[in-house]
Amino acid sequence: MKSKIEEAKKEFDDENYEKALEILDAGNFGEEYSKLVLILKIGCLRGLKQFDEALAVINSAIEKFPYEDFFWARKVECHYFNDENDAAIKALDELERIMDRDDRDAILLVSNISHLIGENERALKYCDMALAIDENWIEAVDQKAMIASSLRDYDMMSDCADRLLELYDEDIMKVMIPLMLKIFSKRYDDALSIIKGVDVLDDEHDLLLKSALFNAMSEDLRVKIGTSSPVEITMDDALGILMDYHYGGEQLGKVCGVDYMVLKSR
Repeated sequence: MKSKIEEAKKEFDDENYEKALEILDAGNFGEEYSKLVLILKIGCLRGLKQFDEALAVINSAIEKFPYEDFFWARKVECHYFNDENDAAIKALDELERIMDRDDRDAILLVSNISHLIGENERALKYCDMALAIDENWIEAVDQKAMIASSLRDYDMMSDCADRLLELYDEDIMKVMIPLMLKIFSKRYDDALSIIKGVDVLDDEHDLLLKSALFNAMSEDLRVKIGTSSPVEITMDDALGILMDYHYGGEQLGKVCGVDYMVLKSR
């Protein structure tokens, strides 16, 4: 039976959900594997977007394992994806009730599910609770950043970016989230400092990130740079002009020997 479970798991991992269900439905796995079989069946049905069928399995699983937060979390999701918002909230309330308040993973699960269905204040409450248990938990800080984005709380987004920079090493992929948070929260000077502080950047990636920042600033501020005569402005100079405009109100100046003006775009 274990080999059949492993076969079904492989099909599930390969997203061959129907084949995995065939294996699971054909087997008689016994009590030892009952929870794993239910988990795989639910995963397959969710993958196939058969949420009514998934809910039938979930409800059966909850009867057998009433305090298993995994099944309650999947119940919230399936009701939500079925546009059954009241049922999703009711299931979330029950997930919250059975949650182990000393288990950071259980707490963050409630935060994640709450955020998924738009219960952002509840999501933030439990994310903060998880961070109170482990303030250095990167996954929880990431989650808080996503909640802050949904709430459009730019101060919180910026604070999360600062915390992630403290927790991450200087690998370029790991600073991308803090960088984007700084850009989205309109902390452009902080974003530029992040780019300048990454030692592993080559010239191409340095230009790519600075261009992304310049484009974001131009769009957010709705401005463009005009010059008195044609000139090729470096990205560093262009960013300097926008930084001076945004933080110092400087609309006119000289660059590369010619006059420039920061113009409002239509």
